[in-house]
Formats: sequence, C-alpha cells, structure tokens
Amino acid sequence: MNFLLHRHLAARDLGSVAAGAGAMLPDLWRMADRRVRPARAADRPAAPPSRLAEVLAGIDHHVALDRWFHAAPVFVEGERRLAAALRGASIGAPRLPLFAHVLWEMCLDGALLRRTGLAPVLDALRAGLAAIDGAPSEAAASLHHFDRRAPSPAGAPSDALSSAGAPSPAALADRAAFEARLRRICDDLARGPWVAGYQDGAGLAQRLAGVRSRFGMLPFTPEQHDRLAALLDGLAGPADDALDDLLRTAPPGAY
Repeated sequence: MNFLLHRHLAARDLGSVAAGAGAMLPDLWRMADRRVRPARAADRPAAPPSRLAEVLAGIDHHVALDRWFHAAPVFVEGERRLAAALRGASIGAPRLPLFAHVLWEMCLDGALLRRTGLAPVLDALRAGLAAIDGAPSEAAASLHHFDRRAPSPAGAPSDALSSAGAPSPAALADRAAFEARLRRICDDLARGPWVAGYQDGAGLAQRLAGVRSRFGMLPFTPEQHDRLAALLDGLAGPADDALDDLLRTAPPGAY
C-alpha cells in the first residue's frame, strides 16, 4: 500500500493526524535510505511522550496493514490484472510488468484522491507532517533503526559506534544525511504536485518514471508516456471499485 492510503487509514482507525503521518514514515524512510525499515521488535520507552506514542502506533498500523493488504484479493487480483494489461499493451518500455505491484498501489492512491479531493488530502498530510516534525519523527527512526546498529561481533568498532559506544563520526554523518533527505521528501510532499500526480494516468506515468529511475532505467519517451497514461486512465474505474472494497474490508481492529 502506498503512503497516502496508509496515512488515511491510520488516521481513520487511530483518530490521530500524527498517527496518520507516522504510518507514512516506513515508505518515506525507504525513499531516504533503503536500509531504514521498521524493526520487527523495536525497543520502546516505558512511557513515551504522547506524540511519539502516536507516531509509533502509526508505524505499527503500517506494518500490520501491509501484512493484510498484500494477501488480500483487492491487491492480489488488481496487481495481476495490471501486470497482464502491461504485458498486452504496446507501450515499448522495458520490464513494465515488473512494476505492476507499486503501480497498482499508486492507482489506489489516485482513487483516494478522486474520492476525497486533493485539497483535503493535502491539508491532512501537511497537518500530520507538521505534528511529527522534529523530535517525534527522529525518535521513531532511532528506535526502529539507528539505535539498533551495534558493534561488530568481534568487538571492533563498527561504522555505527565508536569504541566508547558513542556514535562514530561516520554514523553521525550518515544520520544527518538521512534526516536531510527525509526533510526534502516531506517538503516535496507538502508542496502538492507530487501528490497531485496520482490523480490521473499522465501523473501516474510520471510518478512511475521516477520509481524506475532509481533502478537506472531511462525516462519514458513521450510516446511511451502517452500510451501508459491512456492505459492507466482506463483503470480509474476498477481502481475506484477496488478502493471501495478496501475501505470496507480493511480490518481496523487488527492493530
């Protein structure tokens, strides 16, 4: 599930804009640094500050919801249909069916925008990011990733910790680079055009080109972009129906 739906469902189920933003963090972390992921059993403070507790609840919601979603017919069947459509289309771009997974998730975000409206989604997203900015977001990343990096088994200092147990200069620089990239991502999201791009086929094709670029793939030619955009516009109705099914069947009590 892509981050817009994660935000929407966590905010709905947990009654918190901060939890909604927290549910986006695993996706945003991965964009900033592919090594940073939710831990299976992150150490938690006994009584975390309330805002951090909301962020951690949102991250837990993300993990549990993804576990349900990736086995649910609304995803499995939608991904299968989209992969078949990409294989059968004369688009001319290499390896397109390999991206059916992420592209179907983005199609569902587009359905959410058509249902809810761009302005309300952006307002809620901006409010959530503002609520967790700074200490809550940084503490969550520490608990799930950065505090868990330990010295090597032989006892020699790793790139994460110095011999005294404090973060090494390399680890501090790594963390600073991560936070700078994450802030740029959040700022880009809050501006609006990135989110607006999920609304239609042309925007989805542009978003997919960005995903493919991370794997070293060339941009779409104008002709490839237009053919893919037309195919994706044709999937708006099925994506809207799938969103109805998802909103009705996602298990809010499982978190």
